[in-house]
Amino acid sequence: MPVYQFSLLLQSAGTALLFIVFVLLYQKIRRRAFLDWIASWAFLLVGLTALFLLPSFGHRRSFFFVLNSCFVAHALLLLRGVRRFRDERIPSRTRELLWIFPVLALSWWTSVEQGLVARATPIVLATGIAYLATAVSFAIGRGSPAGRFILSGSFLLWGMERAGLAYATVRFGGSDHVPSLVQYSAFLAMFLEMTIAAGIIILLFEASQTQLAAEMHQLVSSDQQLKEMGIRDPLTGLFNRHYFNDIIRRELASARRFGTSVAVLLIDVDRFKEINDRKGHAVGDDVLRFVANYLAACVRETDYVFRWGGDEFLIILPRTDEPSAGAKAEELVRRLPNIPGTDNLQPTLSVGWAVHRSDAEFPITLAEADSRMYEMKLARKRERAERERDRELLGEGRRRFEPAGP
Repeated sequence: MPVYQFSLLLQSAGTALLFIVFVLLYQKIRRRAFLDWIASWAFLLVGLTALFLLPSFGHRRSFFFVLNSCFVAHALLLLRGVRRFRDERIPSRTRELLWIFPVLALSWWTSVEQGLVARATPIVLATGIAYLATAVSFAIGRGSPAGRFILSGSFLLWGMERAGLAYATVRFGGSDHVPSLVQYSAFLAMFLEMTIAAGIIILLFEASQTQLAAEMHQLVSSDQQLKEMGIRDPLTGLFNRHYFNDIIRRELASARRFGTSVAVLLIDVDRFKEINDRKGHAVGDDVLRFVANYLAACVRETDYVFRWGGDEFLIILPRTDEPSAGAKAEELVRRLPNIPGTDNLQPTLSVGWAVHRSDAEFPITLAEADSRMYEMKLARKRERAERERDRELLGEGRRRFEPAGP
């Protein structure tokens, strides 16, 4: 068996192995690029087998037409697969089937030429150009540097091997007459196909690792979001009452350890039921969100603001003594701005406060803060009632002493 045919036989074996690799990869990773590459290497395998059998069939025009069609189809499908490998979002279009016509045209043109050199050289150059374009595409593409380097280098050498074979064929008049070193070029092609398989596997492995890391990051983010949803009130975004139990245990333990005090403020939105009844629940929700943002903006980063329930809020102030707690309660009442959308029903805040004593139970501290808040709420209600009564009396007095007309 001539050296050139033996090297073709070995290259066919390498091509078959790479074909199997692409099929197996497609079973695991459903990427459309693999379908193109599977078809590309299938055409290459058929073309190499036909080239190996060329001495048996002779130089028939129909045989060369099939042979050349296989190599050109291999080159075009390789390039299309590279394009899809770089961007999976590229849609499949019916007009892509038009690539059949240039394949057939080039194959027919070369098959009608006389002589092996005229028939083979354009096809060898076409595949060489396809390999060089593939090398450039992998070099400038995204992905693993190691995988891109192997693939780009392999296709670059393969393209150079094709160019060298085309030159030797023209120079010496056929594959049987080229120097022995060139006849061994198929061995190099087989080796390059093996490195291409390794490069594809490395590229996909590192891409899968990157995708796995991204999915893990997304999973962690989703887990954090779920935890946030479990401790946050959906309307106001403040901590909910369930999370309060965890926080207060931690803060009380810290206060006992370091000998500090913990203050608690209970806040109630005055006239909230009236706002809900007269303005609607949508305005009531806006009021709660406004108050929640106001309270969160008025405390330290180390403090905790909770929606306690309904129109009530609770604030935990670590490391806060009684004078500071009372001052903060007065500040919250005094600085509340006008809330948009409430018109003549502007709400106020009733704030009760208490400082936890180490010898007392925390529910007692809460009850003390609640009692002060309730006293302030009753005082505000009496004040509003007195203002309304004075307004009515003033109105009746004006009508009673209104001078008679002429």
